[in-house]
Amino acid sequence: MADSTNLNILVIGGSRNIGYDAALRFLNNTRSTVTYLLRNPSVFDEDVNVQKHVQSGQARLVKGNALYPEDVSTLWAEATKERPVDVLLFTVGFTGDPKFHPLKGFVIEPPDLVTKSLLNVLCTMPKTGKLPKIITLSTLGVTRGSRSASPFLLSPVYGWLITPAVNDKLGMERVIAHCSGWDWNPKNGEPSDEIMGRNWQAREGLPAPGSLKGLACVIRASMLTDGNAIADTPNAKKGLIKPYRAAVGDISGYRISRKDVGHFVYETIMRKWEDFGGKQVSVTY
Repeated sequence: MADSTNLNILVIGGSRNIGYDAALRFLNNTRSTVTYLLRNPSVFDEDVNVQKHVQSGQARLVKGNALYPEDVSTLWAEATKERPVDVLLFTVGFTGDPKFHPLKGFVIEPPDLVTKSLLNVLCTMPKTGKLPKIITLSTLGVTRGSRSASPFLLSPVYGWLITPAVNDKLGMERVIAHCSGWDWNPKNGEPSDEIMGRNWQAREGLPAPGSLKGLACVIRASMLTDGNAIADTPNAKKGLIKPYRAAVGDISGYRISRKDVGHFVYETIMRKWEDFGGKQVSVTY
C-alpha cells in the first residue's frame, strides 16, 4: 500500500456523518489528499474544519451526483489527475424524509440509491494500473444470517421498519461480493431487479468477478447514533476501555455512534488491513 500518511482518498457520501468524520480524521492527522463528490459543495462553505484543508489544496470538492455515471467519470478524472486513488470510501446512505407505509415500513426514493451509486462508481473506475482499496458502509441485519445474530428486539426494525433501506444495502453487498469473488449464501436470496437493474452483472465496466479480491471491505455497523466518539475519550486513548467491538463476520449489538465508526475506519480498518481488508466486518458497542 502507499505511504499511509500520504494517501490519495476518494470519498463518496462524505458531506456528513461517517464519511465526513473519517475523511476529516485523515485530513487532520496525515498528509493525505481527499477528493469529495458533493451534490452541493456549498455544504462546506461555513465549515472551518474542512475549509482550511480546501484552502491548502489537501481537500478537493467536486460537484456531482453518484446516481449519474457522467458525474462519477468526472470525479475519477479529477481524483486521479496526479496519481491513482489509494482508497475509495463509499458511505452513501439515504438522508431525506422517508414516507412510512404500514406494510413496507419507511419507503425511500429512489429505492436503489446506494446500489446504483456503487455500480456507477465501480463501472467508471479506471481499470489500468493499481486499483484502490474500497471501504463500503452497510448495516447489521442486512442478511438473514446477520439478522439472526442481531438482538431479538431489533428483528422488527431490520425485518420491517427499515426493510427498504436494508434491501438497498443488500444490493450493495451483492455487488461487492461479485467483484471480490466472495461466495454468496443462497439463503440470503438475490436482491430484486428494482435494486440491481436487469442483467447488472453484464454492465459495461463492472470489475470482473474476483478482480477486487483482497481490496474491498464491507463494514456492517449496528444502529447508528449521533453521540460523541467514545474512542476519543481519555480512558479509551489510554487503553483503559475498549470503545467498541469489531470482528470479521456477524456480531450482536444494538448501537454505535457514527463518530466511532469514523474512528474505526481511520484507526482500525486502514491500520490493520491485513486483518480486515477483503472481508465483511461488523462493529458495535
